[in-house]
Amino acid sequence: MAEQWQTESLLARAPRPADHDGYLDLFLDPAIGARLRPAPLSPFTEAEILGMLIGDEAHWDEHGFGAWTLLARESGELVGRGGLRWTELADGRAVELPWAIASAHWNRGLATEAARAAVGWAQELRLPEAVALILAGNGPSRRVAEKAGLKLDGEATHAGLPHLIYRWRLLPRGRPKHNRNSFST
Repeated sequence: MAEQWQTESLLARAPRPADHDGYLDLFLDPAIGARLRPAPLSPFTEAEILGMLIGDEAHWDEHGFGAWTLLARESGELVGRGGLRWTELADGRAVELPWAIASAHWNRGLATEAARAAVGWAQELRLPEAVALILAGNGPSRRVAEKAGLKLDGEATHAGLPHLIYRWRLLPRGRPKHNRNSFST
């Protein structure tokens, strides 16, 4: 599977150790923290962010796909994180579409562009489904999920907080599909 994708505005590639400072800038941004980790949770720590980067790299090594580092095509600046990765839900494992765009780049359609590319990638991988886990109060992310073709499909507790589950399915309901826990590359 290709470790790099291009969209109109973004270069999406597998993360690497050199992305450490970009990950710190992204996840220590108070606006990102308010959307992804609101009170009463504490903001991300540098150790947690480094763990996220290492985990993203390991996910690629283990599964042949994972979260992307999102770079602005014109400048090469790290502007976010997107892609696909396994996550745990109460009813089992699911492939998640995580996205976070640096607040300096909000309202430019980059999150929607990244989410749509991730859905396209899920189709190419022939995944039966993918989910986005979104805090109910995060209206912008809810709109991104809807623009990317995901549909509201329930609720779950994730990372200690109640989230809405937005789901994308490759196969329509009622047709046999592969066990989502058995996918591997």
